[in-house]
Amino acid sequence: MKRARSLRLLLLSLVLLSPGGVLTGCRTPGVAPAPPPPRGRPAPRPLARPVQAVWVARFHYHGPDDVRTIIANCAASGFNTVLWQVRGEGTVAYPSRLEPWSREYNFQNPGFDPLAVAVAEAHKRGLRIEAWFNVMPGWKGLTPPPIAGQLYHAHPDWFMYDAGGQRQPLNKDYVILNPCRPEVRRHIARVVDEIVSRYDVDGIHLDYVRYAWDGAPHAKRSFPRDSKTLALHQHETGRSPDADPAAWDHWRANQLTRLVHDIRNTINRRRPGATLTAAVWRDPYVGYRDYLQNSVAWLRAGLVDAVMPMAYTEKPGQFEADISAYRQLAPGRRVVPGLGIYMHRDGETMRTQLWQCAGWGGDYALFSYESLFPTAGDRNAAPQARADAQRARHVRREVLGELHPR
Repeated sequence: MKRARSLRLLLLSLVLLSPGGVLTGCRTPGVAPAPPPPRGRPAPRPLARPVQAVWVARFHYHGPDDVRTIIANCAASGFNTVLWQVRGEGTVAYPSRLEPWSREYNFQNPGFDPLAVAVAEAHKRGLRIEAWFNVMPGWKGLTPPPIAGQLYHAHPDWFMYDAGGQRQPLNKDYVILNPCRPEVRRHIARVVDEIVSRYDVDGIHLDYVRYAWDGAPHAKRSFPRDSKTLALHQHETGRSPDADPAAWDHWRANQLTRLVHDIRNTINRRRPGATLTAAVWRDPYVGYRDYLQNSVAWLRAGLVDAVMPMAYTEKPGQFEADISAYRQLAPGRRVVPGLGIYMHRDGETMRTQLWQCAGWGGDYALFSYESLFPTAGDRNAAPQARADAQRARHVRREVLGELHPR
């Protein structure tokens, strides 16, 4: 009981920003040290210096030849890290005992293991590979999942509910799980455990590790207000949400921190030496204010090895401001700039941002692979759209080649 109370107090102190913008303590709540890697299993490759990464989304690949082609192109383009998406919306792209196959495979086993092929191909070419993992999304779209075993049907109580007992409505964006519920955090940690126990990935890469309630009006005020969440909040803080809105925000943010903490410990236990990185909101202040994402605290506390701010913009000043905010708040920690090259309508924008990254030490992550090469999605595109995409891709590859001359 004393240890549990101590953990609660540490978590409650793990706040990045007060309403006035004052930085507070960022101590880690009892992260288990990583033991040495087990004999007979390849040790994970450490975080590269510099990180030169690319995001490969779940809809970029379909068959085993797609996987092999993607990894070969990544290696030939000078990348050293592949962020390979394995979980998107409460569905996965590997054979799982916990969640169904993704809609990209029509919720059925495609007859091969995409993650196993990707890991083998990446390591054959000397690349690091991190399993990219959408954390809080439970489903996406205007219609429910067509299979009964998906979380939306199997665990409806795990989703966000308002004070009137209404679940976050389906929309064009994600409906999300409720990280304030311990059973949700346990499930997500179990999925991570499944991946790092079975695959020689070099790390886990978290995405949407925030209250990603973009598609719901007034979501921050409305969710979650189910009776179990309110009872947990009352028990741990002695307050009600409306009596102290700032404390309510801090407490909800800390439930995400508990989840990141649990994932970190799971990795350290099951895949010692593997890294934990996170794609985070472009601006740390906005990320905390709007989505209760306490990413700088995670970085400063050592819960994550690096953050990758999604500074997706064509404005050089905005890009520099976003990345500089993280670098100033977490000096000496790894901040890997995320470039939204899909937005760059000319090579000069991409070139400028990459050279800015070079000035910060050379770390970068590009979103995404399909902005550089054709993907499985191109097969159904109209000829003119494919031709336009190829011209833009050629320009971006030319710019990337300036940084990595072959």
